[in-house]
Amino acid sequence: MVQALKEEKIFRDLIKKKTRFILAITLFFMFFYFSLPLFIWMFPQFIADGDEISSLPWWWIFAFLQFLMTWLLGWFYWKRSKRYDEMIELLKQGNGQ
Repeated sequence: MVQALKEEKIFRDLIKKKTRFILAITLFFMFFYFSLPLFIWMFPQFIADGDEISSLPWWWIFAFLQFLMTWLLGWFYWKRSKRYDEMIELLKQGNGQ
């Protein structure tokens, strides 16, 4: 049964799309998350200076953006997982061809 499932085109497409999506979102998250310590190390004076509008240091702004990024990536994953659930339902019904 598992071998028959692996041979279905919709299952292969599901695995391919899901892997590509998770890899892309993970790489973006890791880049964004680790760029704050990297910027603090490389540009300490710039990151400590505030912007003209709010006078908050850039590292505070960047840290708040990380919270926003986490919520947005979670929402984006939730929306995308609905498509994956539809593909799984097709597999369960046997309409995967």
